[in-house]
Amino acid sequence: MDSNTKSAFNAIAAGYDTRDNQNPILQWMRRAVHRIYLEQLPPKSRVLELNAGTGVDAVYLAEKGFEVYATDISEEMIRVLMSNAKAQMSNGTVKAKAASFDEIDTIPDGGFNAVVSNFGGLNCINDFHKLSDDLVAKLKPGGVFIAVVMNKVCPWEIFYYCLRLNFKEAFRRFSKSGIMAELNGEKVLTYYFTPGEFAKAFSRNFTKVKLYTLALHTPPPYLVGIYNRLRPLVNFWMVIDDLLMGLPLLNRFGDHFILVMKKNDGA
Repeated sequence: MDSNTKSAFNAIAAGYDTRDNQNPILQWMRRAVHRIYLEQLPPKSRVLELNAGTGVDAVYLAEKGFEVYATDISEEMIRVLMSNAKAQMSNGTVKAKAASFDEIDTIPDGGFNAVVSNFGGLNCINDFHKLSDDLVAKLKPGGVFIAVVMNKVCPWEIFYYCLRLNFKEAFRRFSKSGIMAELNGEKVLTYYFTPGEFAKAFSRNFTKVKLYTLALHTPPPYLVGIYNRLRPLVNFWMVIDDLLMGLPLLNRFGDHFILVMKKNDGA
């Protein structure tokens, strides 16, 4: 991540939760991710969280009996996280440190059972070599890595912009050099990956265990206006997505994907 990315996340930290809480599609997506966490993480795991943001997931996991070491490139995000997780930090179930993806090796703790990264934080970089090595060094044998990543192939986005004859936007995610994506009014350099591309980037140290789609039939969160106009229909699509999210072939497409990987033996 570059300094511009850090500045962008510092700028939006204060109002980040308010905007997220007002988006029903995003809230549904977070509930889906939390279900996967509970299904795939060993009970009472020690979890290293990347791009932890304001601590919503860290607090949730701590309340479910996990110990979380939360990291984020943004000092402002960590400041908000520490405020949101006061109770959890006081009882030791949440720790926090401002650290970029390049600084994971500086974290003093180790022996984690799992690493998690939610909602596309890993789309802010496109070279995973050092991060992969650092994560595997922090994980115990058999450790789990769960990454929630923005997908290169989002049928809803392609369909939506093609209808408007805006073909540049329809296929923007296919840019190899990344795009300047808007996040709460700030611009962040963003790269998109297929599940296969992402898994391959970590394959030296990790093996894919499970793949889920996130928001295949459901519109992406930035199309929340469609939800407001067609709420019963979009709620039905959410139910369909919940039922089919792990179905082979379909799980390769969507706004995001959830990739569960396991540390390779001997890595």
